[in-house]
Amino acid sequence: MVKGHKYVGWREVKGWTCIRCGECCKKFLVDLAPGEAVYYRIKYGPVVLFYRGKYYLLKKVDGSCIFLKENGIATCTIYHDRPRVCRIYPFYVRVKPLKGDGEDAVYNIGGRKLYVYIDANCPGVNTANNILQLLPNVVRLWMRLFRDKFTES
Repeated sequence: MVKGHKYVGWREVKGWTCIRCGECCKKFLVDLAPGEAVYYRIKYGPVVLFYRGKYYLLKKVDGSCIFLKENGIATCTIYHDRPRVCRIYPFYVRVKPLKGDGEDAVYNIGGRKLYVYIDANCPGVNTANNILQLLPNVVRLWMRLFRDKFTES
C-alpha cells in the first residue's frame, strides 16, 4: 500500500468531487511511467527526477508539485497534459485486491474482476452522492491509461 494513502473499497464511499484543495499535489510524489518521464522531459525540460529505480515529477521547495499553482484554489498548470496517476486520483484500480477477498472493492467488467479503491484521505471523498455514476468512467479511464496493468493479469 502506498504511504500516506488510506484506501477503502468503493462500496464504502458515497461519492467524490474534486474540491480543488491541492492536497494531493502537496502530499504525494507523482510517479511516472518511463514513457511519461521522457515525454515530460522533452516537453517541459528538467522536471523529472529518477530515484531508486522510478521516475517522479520534481517538487517545489515547499514540497508541492512543480506544476501546482494556487490562487485561492489549486490549479494544475498542465491540467490537460497531467500524468496518468493524477488523472485517476483519488481512485486506485487493481487487478488483485489490496487485502482479503476485496469484496468492498470488486467491480465486474466484461467478465473480469477489478478492484476499485478510493483514498479516503482526499477531502473531496463523500462530498457527493455519485459513486455509481463515477465508477464506469473511472474504470474505463484506468483501462485506457493503465492498459499494461490490465493485460498483465
